[in-house]
Amino acid sequence: MKTNFLTKEWYEDLVQQLNEFETTKLPAVLERLSEAKAMGDLSENFEYKSALEDKDFIQSRINEIEELLENVEIIEEDKRKKGDVVDFGSKVTVKIEDDKEYDVIIVWSWEAKVNDASQLEISPESPLGVAVFGKKSGETVKMRLATWRKEVKIIKVK
Repeated sequence: MKTNFLTKEWYEDLVQQLNEFETTKLPAVLERLSEAKAMGDLSENFEYKSALEDKDFIQSRINEIEELLENVEIIEEDKRKKGDVVDFGSKVTVKIEDDKEYDVIIVWSWEAKVNDASQLEISPESPLGVAVFGKKSGETVKMRLATWRKEVKIIKVK
């Protein structure tokens, strides 16, 4: 079984989301479904179809979160590798070929987001993450995309 590495903050957020889906959102959409069924003919009942789609989305999100939480290892700040090796939680400055420098933070894919134009969170499963994960400051690596490769220089690891 695959271990899912999460920060403590993201783990707590997922537990809270799961609780909200199970105790608030799912019961509300089930109530909507019940009310829509009571309206009669389901073949042309937009409210029923809408509620059914919402129920399916909520249930799939519940399943996704439960799967993520099934086999979790919390990554604590003091347990992360320190030094100049790219690891979970590392703040990395990279230069892609002759372009400008980018600051990225290594997180799992479900945590990845754009905070602002200069601060990206990437997963080690992304093309850039695959290229730099486990590498050291000062190394130049190749990032593979669908039909081409780009050189990536690891400027700094924090």
